[in-house]
Amino acid sequence: MRNLAKTPVGILCAAGVFVFSTATGAAGEPPASFPSTMPAPASQRVLRFADGVTIDWTTRALRVDGSIVLREGPLEFLACFAGKEHESIVRLHASGTSIFMALGLLGLAPGHPPRWSDDERSFAPPDGELIDIAFEWDAGRSRANAFSWLREVEYGREPLPRPWVFAGSKRSEDATLLCDRSGVGVALVDFSDSLICLTRSHVSRDEELWADAHTAAIPPLKTPVTMVIRAARPLKHEVTVDFRGVAFVDGRFASTADLIDVIQLQRKLDPQRVQTVTFEGTLRSDRAALLGTLSAAGLKVETREQGNKETRRQ
Repeated sequence: MRNLAKTPVGILCAAGVFVFSTATGAAGEPPASFPSTMPAPASQRVLRFADGVTIDWTTRALRVDGSIVLREGPLEFLACFAGKEHESIVRLHASGTSIFMALGLLGLAPGHPPRWSDDERSFAPPDGELIDIAFEWDAGRSRANAFSWLREVEYGREPLPRPWVFAGSKRSEDATLLCDRSGVGVALVDFSDSLICLTRSHVSRDEELWADAHTAAIPPLKTPVTMVIRAARPLKHEVTVDFRGVAFVDGRFASTADLIDVIQLQRKLDPQRVQTVTFEGTLRSDRAALLGTLSAAGLKVETREQGNKETRRQ
């Protein structure tokens, strides 16, 4: 089978027509993708798109081959390409370009990785379609959410699950993706050439890395795994604030940054839904401070006092 992902300007495949445009836009910008609107024929419901990349049209999922290369220690990546194996749990056996184009075929549009401007001293968070990531191994008999393989260094627990961002990396002068050179795949910290990343900013300094590998949850080294990517689904969260003014999401402590991130992601997936925040004997000053912080982040919420079903829009 011809490797379709090696055609940089245009692709015509059994799944429909798909164009990966590398001829427009400046170098350093994410390339544009134009997904097909043509359904795959019944005989092509599972398409081997490129080396290590399979599209499952039935479940609208992208499946990427990989293997376990790290099970302990601090992390900069959940999954990487060649060159970053010492900082990542999974080494992907596919190119970033192939993953990029296959996600486009599934109708997912790239955005951009985190951006810094030294001149303006400004930071732009990553943007792009939101996706969910899981891993399968043992011939599909075992499955795990990506966050279950991580542990927050500060709290020693699994991070709050949330969608990832299809940032799309950047294009180099020769129209290839920078992530294929740097090895930056699914990043846990801020990299300007991330293919996939988190919305919340995390620094990449070794002494400040926020995530460790959760050794007990990760399969043995060299285990073949499949990274499964789908369009993110909206999640409903229960947000409470106790008498100390401490916030909890789904019963777990949440920093202010995490609380804002979770609500912003939920709003992006379901713009009509307004998050309810339940206050449990919270001091009026703490209540006002939290609502002010959320308002400054552009977030409107409904409030409820414990034991009272009435809600108020804030």
